[in-house]
Amino acid sequence: MTAASQILLGSALLTACALVHVGFVAIMVPLLSRAHGRMRQASVRLRAMVLTSEAVLLVLVAHTIQVWAWSLALYAMGAFADFPTSFYFATTTYTTLGYGDLVLQDGLRIFGTFAAITGLLTFGISTALLMGLVVRLLPSLATSRREDDQRH
Repeated sequence: MTAASQILLGSALLTACALVHVGFVAIMVPLLSRAHGRMRQASVRLRAMVLTSEAVLLVLVAHTIQVWAWSLALYAMGAFADFPTSFYFATTTYTTLGYGDLVLQDGLRIFGTFAAITGLLTFGISTALLMGLVVRLLPSLATSRREDDQRH
């Protein structure tokens, strides 16, 4: 595989992963909105817990799909002899933890870079989404707390 084709393939996988993540976010927002509407009778704390849990679960699924995609691509290209090693490398690289105990051959190093960029990008999107949810829920929780304090 030429360097140019590796860069194109890595770029394509990064783009596909970003689209998967954005797709999950696009699906998640109306799902959370509907869940919030169905839970109007529930306590504010329960709503916050359920909505945050649903959001975290969906974000985890999106990240897991992407790690699997990188793992499968690396394994299919023969970067590692077995899939568990490929999965380990993809996970540590995607999360930018990168222990350094495994390295790609010179011809495949660009894939490690693209995997790390994918993780940085999508973790940023996930953080923004979850923080937006928390910021939206905090005023409700504060109001609920004041109402509880006034009752007692």
